[in-house]
Amino acid sequence: MRIFAVTAAAGALAHLIMHPGERVVMVGASAAISGMMGAATRFAFQPGGSLDFWHARAGDPDRIPAASLVVALRNPRVLTFLGVWFALNLLFGLGSFSIADYDQNLAWEAHIGGFLAGLLLFSLFDPVPLQRSDDASYT
Repeated sequence: MRIFAVTAAAGALAHLIMHPGERVVMVGASAAISGMMGAATRFAFQPGGSLDFWHARAGDPDRIPAASLVVALRNPRVLTFLGVWFALNLLFGLGSFSIADYDQNLAWEAHIGGFLAGLLLFSLFDPVPLQRSDDASYT
């Protein structure tokens, strides 16, 4: 639950930085949800993880320790996910439009702030202890 609060705060901070001085009410949990997606990126695509469809799973795939950020960023599946996630958020955030004269802004900056916080900070919250392994190969 702490990571949810941290990513929500990081999203709000990112939105505040991008909109200094604006008096805009920002409501929602989308930054924290994006933060959970960023955090899941650190373990879900790892060999044996819940989104690894190419390797046999031994044990509980949700108990895979998070890869270090450096190892995760060498994983082509992680890089593909990051590229698609950022592209979609920028597309929908920058390409959003108003319907029926109602100003409907999407806080895409908050999504990105929450996602980055989850991706970068997940190892501080990971309940599964890291097991040192030098054979982090990806196919």
